[in-house]
Amino acid sequence: MPESADLVPAVDPALARYPEPLAGLLTLGEVEAPDYQAWADRLQGHVPDLIRMVLDDDLNDRDENDPIVWAPLHALEVLTILAPAEAAGPLVVCLADIEGWADDLIERFYAAIGPVAQPILQGFLEDDRHEVTARARASQAMAAIAEAHPEARQDIVDVLTAFLERPDADKNADEETVTAFVIGDLGDLKAESAYEAIRRAYAADRVDPQIIHLEDVERDFGMRPPIDLSKLTLDRPEPGVHLLLKCKVCGRERPYTFPTVYYDLGTARDDAKRAKYSPVVIPQHVTCSKCGAVDQYELGPMSELSVTLNLMAERKRGMPNPFPRDQRIQSMEFTTRWGSMHPQEAIARYDAEILRQPDSVELYIGYGNVLKFIGHWDEAEAAYRRAVELAPDNPEGWMCLAQVAGAKRDFPAAISHWEKVLEVTPRSPQDAVQRRQFTEAARDSLRELRQGIIPEFAPSIRTPGQPRVSASGAPGGSKVGRNDRCPCGSGKKYKHCHGRKGA
Repeated sequence: MPESADLVPAVDPALARYPEPLAGLLTLGEVEAPDYQAWADRLQGHVPDLIRMVLDDDLNDRDENDPIVWAPLHALEVLTILAPAEAAGPLVVCLADIEGWADDLIERFYAAIGPVAQPILQGFLEDDRHEVTARARASQAMAAIAEAHPEARQDIVDVLTAFLERPDADKNADEETVTAFVIGDLGDLKAESAYEAIRRAYAADRVDPQIIHLEDVERDFGMRPPIDLSKLTLDRPEPGVHLLLKCKVCGRERPYTFPTVYYDLGTARDDAKRAKYSPVVIPQHVTCSKCGAVDQYELGPMSELSVTLNLMAERKRGMPNPFPRDQRIQSMEFTTRWGSMHPQEAIARYDAEILRQPDSVELYIGYGNVLKFIGHWDEAEAAYRRAVELAPDNPEGWMCLAQVAGAKRDFPAAISHWEKVLEVTPRSPQDAVQRRQFTEAARDSLRELRQGIIPEFAPSIRTPGQPRVSASGAPGGSKVGRNDRCPCGSGKKYKHCHGRKGA
């Protein structure tokens, strides 16, 4: 005889928890187009039991193949027809619990109940203890009431408009996202009276730009012509690599455009390094447009996808790359005297080495070169200045300072530094070939600077301290065009730098 634990009850215990008239809802299961009106007629006197069924955790947690799991939805459909005001409060928890399976149904439910539910939904929307998506559903439900009950429309528009300027609107990223959803609902309502409040929210950068743009709202309000899909042309995006970055300090995610973005293949291949450093290298300081935090960012999910697609397109042999050349992420491998390493790893290594050898000119120049590569110009300049303090007759230190001054468009300083290169080169310890290179580079650069032109490239003069950047660090890696900027970060064209014969 089998153990009692193995016995399957003949009748589901859930049937015993509800009056007999509701038993049919428990066994109805997944059916097409049930006659909910007939059910509503039969169950008018069972509103408390219907509310209890909607909220029954046992029913909601059943296996998807169990017909009983459909009972809460059936009960909510019946309540939507009955529209009892007493159900508005208890069922507000559904805004957080439905997880998308009944978004439209919960809106219809509150639209049927009408304006009496508005204060309940408003309180839920304003309570930041609730999840963003749940609060967004509260706003959508209020908009649904406004659509179904014209007499309540303006009151609801006024409530949603006032919500945009609540004291906590700028509190965190979640509040910006909720604001964006409310703006979308006001747009759907064609609530033109809310436009100024909406415009102020965008002007104050209090709206998540990924959810809705001001231009979209203006189209909703008829302030811009609708998009004619038959004549739609894709405008060329702004040159540069477009990324969505999330600030680690304030949590906001914002779009940025960078002239150049690298992908360090050496870091990507090394699991330990990848856990510590991102292979995506942005060669400049990144300041959060919201809170001002510097270099405290991480790639957002869409940017991760964009990077992946960019790299896949680069490696797809025989296929045209859909990314315009000036929007491509450049694969490279960053290498120093100590081997392949991430630029941030190289900075840490230089910091340690300089502590041990504080008077090494070579270390300061190499350190400055790494800082220059990642666009940290002020820090690079400080390193180069220390190098020329230690070795005033070393032309490379003056050349590097001239490069930094040129990048900052400081013409007088750039001219002064290049003149210093001409002055010290004849007595420098370099061999004759290097001295000639420094002299030619200085003369060419001075000629351009005196014509008001920033030199397009730095001289192809390498010392052991300079980082090396390989543009073809992996099979299938893209080749650099002769007229492209050299991946080494020097600023000059590839044909004049590492693409130059003998360079």
